Amino acid sequence: MSGMAGNVTAFNTVWTYDIYQTYIKPGADDAHYLWMGRMATVFGTLASIGTAYVAMSFNNIMDLLQLVFSFINAPLFATFLLGMFWKRTTANGAFWGLLGGTGAAAVHYALTGVAGAHRLGWLHSYPSDMAQNFWGAIYAWTGCFVLTILISFFTRRRDEKDLVGLVYSLTPRPSSAGLAWYRRPLVLGVIVLVASVALNLYFW
Repeated sequence: MSGMAGNVTAFNTVWTYDIYQTYIKPGADDAHYLWMGRMATVFGTLASIGTAYVAMSFNNIMDLLQLVFSFINAPLFATFLLGMFWKRTTANGAFWGLLGGTGAAAVHYALTGVAGAHRLGWLHSYPSDMAQNFWGAIYAWTGCFVLTILISFFTRRRDEKDLVGLVYSLTPRPSSAGLAWYRRPLVLGVIVLVASVALNLYFW
């Protein structure tokens, strides 16, 4: 219930303030935005109920979650990578890259299927839902990554002074010299990495 409440709250906040107020109807009074937020909450709740019925058509909830992640998280990951480490990334490139990546995942899902299931693909049939979702995520990430780069080259870039603190190469990095080993991020990162590899090998 707490997760559901958090998601609905985030949905109506992003829609009302970041999209509706900024691009669709700026300058309205607070009462209007409050009403829009309530309507977004109603819509989000109804959409959640509809999603629950869609989930009933899957073998388990993990297959549905992985499908959603391939549509949303995979292209979002590509956008974050480019935004954090490539200062030439533009807002238009990121926006259309996200849409393109999600669209690539949707096209892949529509044209492929899973062997033995009711969804038999036109172009390819995967051995499991998980395999289909992993490949969908690969197409979504690649589509978003490539499209964001291409569009960014043809759209106006932001001034570098506006990107300080956002892009890695333009942000001053504190030095860890003089700190004890257990307070150095690099040392701790290596320890966590080695421990992760060791645990994966042990429980293989």
